[in-house]
Amino acid sequence: MSETTKRPDSREMVAVHDMFRREFSALPGLAENVEPGDEGHTTVVADHVDFVAGLLHAHHAAEDALLWPKLQERTPGDVAPLLNTMQTQHNGIDQQLDAVDAAMKQWRATPDEVSRDAAVRSLRDLLPTLEEHLATEEAGILSLIDEHLSAPEFAEVGQHGLAHLPPSSHPLLFGMLLHDIDPEMYELVRGTVPAEIFDVVSVVGPQEYAAHRERLLGRA
Repeated sequence: MSETTKRPDSREMVAVHDMFRREFSALPGLAENVEPGDEGHTTVVADHVDFVAGLLHAHHAAEDALLWPKLQERTPGDVAPLLNTMQTQHNGIDQQLDAVDAAMKQWRATPDEVSRDAAVRSLRDLLPTLEEHLATEEAGILSLIDEHLSAPEFAEVGQHGLAHLPPSSHPLLFGMLLHDIDPEMYELVRGTVPAEIFDVVSVVGPQEYAAHRERLLGRA
């Protein structure tokens, strides 16, 4: 089988989704843990929210540019409603991320209890929408990826997302992605990243993520 006909293994997407589930689920508690008036800790947590939201934006932009158009062209007509749902959900998540961004800006400007609690609410409001989208995508889209895309085409989706993130963010991203990942999924991710890159980020990433978590918890 040539590279252009080799089929992808879309389980890699589940690893990315699990990262988003873990990180977004933790955000309300991290924000709630910040003492009113603590500008330094507010900045650390708000920066983290911005980073995680930026990862989700990049992930969705890659799907919008490279995934949905190919599936629309190659799948039967009865799949169209599902693809429309994916795009509608992306739009809804974008709107809620805009609300999170506005809440973060207000919290940074005025790190009091009122602004903090508004930030927490915006983060909690996002969670059901995000989980619904991730679950729907896993239930309906992954099998379509495996059937209708080649392995290089699916790899291009991930590469598009990385290309829209500064290289300095890659170690932390991989630290998040590899945190608590099961061995089978770890090997799957390893197989999608050039060895010379993975050998670095698989060591540096978890170290950076561990230090980052300590800062988020106010312990560093």
